[in-house]
Amino acid sequence: MAIPGTNDYSGRILRLVTTGTIPLANFKVKGGLWTGGTTSDVFSLVDEAGRQYDWVFPQYGNVSISEMGWLSGPVTITSLPHGEVQLYLGTGK
Repeated sequence: MAIPGTNDYSGRILRLVTTGTIPLANFKVKGGLWTGGTTSDVFSLVDEAGRQYDWVFPQYGNVSISEMGWLSGPVTITSLPHGEVQLYLGTGK
């Protein structure tokens, strides 16, 4: 279990609450969910290959993150102002 206010990379669901580096080598993201954001917040990731992924929090509801496939790690969380993002890791196939 992670310390409150810190990211948790210990299971098959990554729980992200702040910027930083996801200390995993290449990994597959099957989807995810961003809750607790504020309207117009931006959540951004950049992988080692330079691919950037951005999501904007809507006025109502949450953000469903679709499958991203394989990310080249480590991955940098460049923006996450509010809320929690859960990224669901896939298997190696």
